[in-house]
Amino acid sequence: MKFSGRKTALATMAALMVATSSLALAADAAIKGMIVSRQGSTLVVRVDGTDTTVMLTDSTKIRGTSGAMGIRGETHPPSDLMRGLAVQVNASQDGDTLTANEITFKNSDLKVAQQIAAGIASTETQVDINSQRIDDVGQLVPAGRAKVLFAVGSSTINAQGKKDLQAIATQAKALTTAYRLAVVGRADKTGNAAANQRLSQARAAAVTAYLLESAAILPSNLLPAAAVGSSTIFDDPAPPTSAADARRVTVTIAISKSARTQ
Repeated sequence: MKFSGRKTALATMAALMVATSSLALAADAAIKGMIVSRQGSTLVVRVDGTDTTVMLTDSTKIRGTSGAMGIRGETHPPSDLMRGLAVQVNASQDGDTLTANEITFKNSDLKVAQQIAAGIASTETQVDINSQRIDDVGQLVPAGRAKVLFAVGSSTINAQGKKDLQAIATQAKALTTAYRLAVVGRADKTGNAAANQRLSQARAAAVTAYLLESAAILPSNLLPAAAVGSSTIFDDPAPPTSAADARRVTVTIAISKSARTQ
């Protein structure tokens, strides 16, 4: 009887452990978004317009993925978790605190984020040397614009899109004044707002990568890319005229007002 009672007690304890484990798993969270800042072990990820704070630890796994299948590759250092990088975070939640267990990202997205970061750093260090460097975004005016259209649900640039990007890049590089390219991704109103936001981000990232890697645009000539999903833009200079027209990325050449009047 004593042995039977002990077995019952052990079985009860095991059941409690399984239940407790299940509750712990239920507290886990998986989020996808864009890094907007990192200070030490504190990471801020923007998810559908809302900023979420995630804590890093020494045991947080940071990995890059490659290929269409998203195969995990090499381990990365925390320093690669930079602003503008799209990430997926698997975290444990304890009250209001999210602690990252694993963070993954596409190696191709990291490359773009690094190029943009390098351009920003280059601009900041050379601003006192180059008198024509554009520093005040509020003083920019458009000097040319191109639209890259996408298929439904796609972020792949087609042949016409590549041709239009090469043309706007050539136009920009022919200017005799400093310029920046502003990249804005959009989506039509089909589907939910969160999915449209992610799709517009993917489109903007694809166009940015093409300008850097195939059109010979320097990172310092790119403003940080924006993505507005299917939202309406106040005082939009080129509002979509149809659903097909909304599935696009707009690339605008921006120059200083003073250069326009010279």
